[in-house]
Amino acid sequence: MVVVKEEVRAQIVKVARKIFTRYGFRKTTMEEIAAAARKGKSSIYYYFKSKEEIFEAVVEKEAEELKTKLDRTLHADMNPVDKLKAYILFRLHHVRTVENFYAALNEEYLSHMDFILEIRKKFDRQELEVVREILNEGMREGIFQLNNPLIGAIAISTMMKGLEVPLLLSDEHKGDRGELLDDLIRVLLYGIIKR
Repeated sequence: MVVVKEEVRAQIVKVARKIFTRYGFRKTTMEEIAAAARKGKSSIYYYFKSKEEIFEAVVEKEAEELKTKLDRTLHADMNPVDKLKAYILFRLHHVRTVENFYAALNEEYLSHMDFILEIRKKFDRQELEVVREILNEGMREGIFQLNNPLIGAIAISTMMKGLEVPLLLSDEHKGDRGELLDDLIRVLLYGIIKR
């Protein structure tokens, strides 16, 4: 019976994910989720207490998928410079592909939900840890020169957050994003001073 309940919950999350992605959290209704899942509204409430609880399950599912993709990307046989490049490209591209998770990280109107703050904190901690580990590896190999890898990780992750909107959400740079990303990585890794 527990297995069946988990399967039904997973199916509801799968359906709700599409609806939340299409309409956003605010405009999605329990009726729409129930209709898409081919269940009565009361059945949906049997599995989830509220729309917020369904959204939380959707965001957690997307976060899991994102972490799995990132782990696969960074566990490839690469040197620390290539890992940092891969991370930057991943961060600027893939986080946006999981739209509900991205909304949870960035939409102010969702911040009243307790779980959103926790998801944001967890993502920030994981991001810092990933970047710090790449920097530590580069320092051990004599590739990166830093006094404190945590400060470096904070600087890089803060920069990534600040660059999301101007680089990737704006239509202004649509045609030359590859070139923009190359320049971003060049500035981050080598600075702007001519050597």
